Amino acid sequence: MLKLVRIDDRLIHGQVAVGWTSSAEANTIFVVNDQAQNDRVKAMALDLAKPNGVKLYIRGVSESGPIVEKFANAKKAQVLVLVRTVKDALELVKTSGNAIKVINVGGLRFEEGKRKLNDFISVSAEDLKDLEEIENLGVELDFRMLPRDKKTTLSELLKKG
Repeated sequence: MLKLVRIDDRLIHGQVAVGWTSSAEANTIFVVNDQAQNDRVKAMALDLAKPNGVKLYIRGVSESGPIVEKFANAKKAQVLVLVRTVKDALELVKTSGNAIKVINVGGLRFEEGKRKLNDFISVSAEDLKDLEEIENLGVELDFRMLPRDKKTTLSELLKKG
């Protein structure tokens, strides 16, 4: 069962390992990221960062849609899916057979050429286009850093920004 799908450019870190994994009651973390799949050091760091007793799987973006679809129908696996970019999330939505209903958007750091939507989310013009496409595909976007934070929508953030 998919417990949470999250976009976070840091993948697994303290907030994810402690806050989101426990609030989602996840026993499995599925990292969808080409770099992590191909970099042993990054994969080892992610494995060290995950909570004890939680399984970790790392796969590339192009192969992950059908895996997410299988996880959505799983009984025992309670899965937290992590992607690093909005583009990767959009591809996952398109290739997972409507398995993803909600995506939590967490940390997307500010970089040159990005628009700051709030203190922890900055997006490029392409990110915005991809987020709108995700919504148009029927997926709810939930912008918040921590489980206890108030849910915010894309339209609410765009009004403020």
